[in-house]
Parts: sequence; C-alpha cells; structure tokens
Amino acid sequence: MQYSAILVSLLAATGALAAPSSRRSVDNEIRVVLSDLGETGAQVTFKEGVRDVQVPALNGPFATLEVRLGKGVAQQDLRCQALDESGNPIVGVRGANVDITFADGGNGPWTFKKPSLVSKVICDPAFKKISPGALDVRVVLQNQATELGTQTVLASGVRVESSPQGSTGPYQTVELRVGELVDPSYRCKVLDNKGRAITLTRGANVDTTFGDGGNGPWTFDKTRSVSNIICDPTFVKAA
Repeated sequence: MQYSAILVSLLAATGALAAPSSRRSVDNEIRVVLSDLGETGAQVTFKEGVRDVQVPALNGPFATLEVRLGKGVAQQDLRCQALDESGNPIVGVRGANVDITFADGGNGPWTFKKPSLVSKVICDPAFKKISPGALDVRVVLQNQATELGTQTVLASGVRVESSPQGSTGPYQTVELRVGELVDPSYRCKVLDNKGRAITLTRGANVDTTFGDGGNGPWTFDKTRSVSNIICDPTFVKAA
C-alpha cells in the first residue's frame, strides 16, 4: 500500500495524471476538417474569441468542410469560411441550408457546390448566417399585354436549368435579379419552344444571354413562349 501511494505521488508530480487538464484543452479546440471524400484531407485549428485566418497544409481540391467545436468553446454558433484560390468565399450546402459561412451544430460536414481549391480558412466570431435569397438568382418573365408574369428562383454558382415556374408564356421581357452575394456578372439565357436561344435587347445591348446590372428587363425580339431557362457562371456578354 505504501508503494502504491508513492507511485501515485510520482505520477502526479510528473504530469501523467494531468488528463483532466488535457481534456479541457481539447474541449476548447476549434478545428476545421477539409476532405475530398477520398484519402486526401487537411485539418486546421483556430484561436478562440478572435478572427483567425489559417492556410491549410494542402489546398485540395476539396469537396467538404466540417467545423468541429469542443464543448468548452464559449461561442457554439461560431462560423467559419473557406476561400478559393481567387479569394472568393466558397458556397457550401448542408441539408436545406446554403451558405458561405459554416457552423458545427453537430450535423456533420458541409458539401461544396463544386470541388474547390482552398487558399485560406477563416473563423470569425462576427460571421453570421446569410440572409434568405442572398445567393439566389431570380428570373422574371412578363407580358404586359396579357398581364402574365412568372418568377423562377434558381441557385447560383453552378450551371442550372429550369422551365419557367407556372407558365411558358408567351412573354415579351425577361429580367434577372441576383442576390447580394451573387457575382453581378452572372448571366442566363432563355430558350424558345424549339430550344433556340431568344435574342434580347436592353438599350444598345443585343445578346442571347442577359445579366442583372440593376438596369431592368431585357426585351424579346418578338413575343415568344419560353421552354427553358439556363443560368451558367461561364456565360459572358456578346463581344
């Protein structure tokens, strides 16, 4: 019994019994895990209570990001953000949530809309969830003569296609309204009932793709039905 007491005293003196302190340290840990859903991944840790910017050891491309907060982290709704190689926030999806900042919540990883290279990861107590519609693209089709109008809401950042919500027309004008976090150069096109791109005009601009620009609707070359709406980040203005 005497030897056991001596052994316990020695272990305590050397720190071998400092497990509770170690657990407290882990409980206060802020960790972001990047993964390509295969064998490649990177993990970065962050300071608590301040804006902290870290560069992952590998830059990917990665498909998912997971925020892991220890139980001792005071701000359990802390959010983090990943930037691509151009310094732009990467859009992630988890269930019905779409955002450019990501929380833990015990709900697992967020999936990037497309695999992306990650240049930096930022965790900041000031980050908040984005407002509804901030990443949406809204295509508004109208025919003033018949008072027909429809709005079709699409996701941004990737190529998306949809038939007009509610009615195929015929229509006279189309307008693109992008959310506050959507690239203002984002463009779409509309196809007629034969699958051909409809020619549009706005002021001196004539094109088969259209952007927002805060300048109102584009006018069809003539009243037409619309079979499909296509939005694509690779679309560019006509030369």
